[in-house]
Amino acid sequence: MNLKKLMITGLTIGLLTVPFSQVTQAEQVNENRTVSLISSKKAISSKLVVSLSNKLAQTKAYVQSGGSYKEGEYKSFMYKDQYYRFLSSDIDTKKELMKYLKRSLTHKAAEQFIEDSGIIEFQGKMAQVEADGGSLLQWEKANTEYLKTEKNRKFYRVTVPVGETDQKVMYIVKLKYVGKVGWRIDQEPYLDLDIPFNINPAFIFFNYLLVDSNHSKEQLIDPTSFNVESFKKGIKKLEVRELTEVARSKYQVEYKADFYVELENGYKGSLSAGNNQLFFLIQQTNEMEFKIESIGTSGHLL
Repeated sequence: MNLKKLMITGLTIGLLTVPFSQVTQAEQVNENRTVSLISSKKAISSKLVVSLSNKLAQTKAYVQSGGSYKEGEYKSFMYKDQYYRFLSSDIDTKKELMKYLKRSLTHKAAEQFIEDSGIIEFQGKMAQVEADGGSLLQWEKANTEYLKTEKNRKFYRVTVPVGETDQKVMYIVKLKYVGKVGWRIDQEPYLDLDIPFNINPAFIFFNYLLVDSNHSKEQLIDPTSFNVESFKKGIKKLEVRELTEVARSKYQVEYKADFYVELENGYKGSLSAGNNQLFFLIQQTNEMEFKIESIGTSGHLL
């Protein structure tokens, strides 16, 4: 994982970037050849990206529901203290399931999907924990934005409407060209968690803490999860020195904030005069909108 660090002095922020590693001339030539090869393949249209993403969403929904059962076909069993069900007959073998998944995924991504979904092979057939699920994401109405090409993969930002609301969620979709087959999704789409510093809720939280604490509270998904008024009481001056990304999961990213405070006499809070540290767990709540899931003195994802 590439760590990202934001340096803040007062209200001035500078984004530090890590220089790219140098590569030999031969490596550069090989990479250019690979990019040229992919560029020469059939171009990817926005329509194709949306089509593949939507097909994957439908595939996932079908598999997660167990498939399409014929009359009397549904069978369940107990395994490791959990109820499992066999998948429907059209996808109940590893070969059939992989073939179905590879309509939209690469072979590697299909294998990863089976593992991440907790699908097991039991008595020669594929089975999953009994559960029902659904999604309000309207992939068929998504918009796409090309991001970059890395060797034999292309990256797109896909903005997906949520149900009948005005909310939208952004995902990164990574595509790989598979010979004789065409473009396939090479990794299950993941949330775009590259948060611009000016809308980073951890930065906003500190920026407004001593001047408009209500705005700081609004950065929390649940404003009652952290007592902002109690936290700021007795702080005379606060200066964030460093805001660093330290970890991320599929849906969340965690930042470590190093900050300096000057405290009033008789201060009774949890901070120490001088340098302090807090961790902010952040997740996306809407298109280009991120909020704080929790604040703590130790890392949540570390």
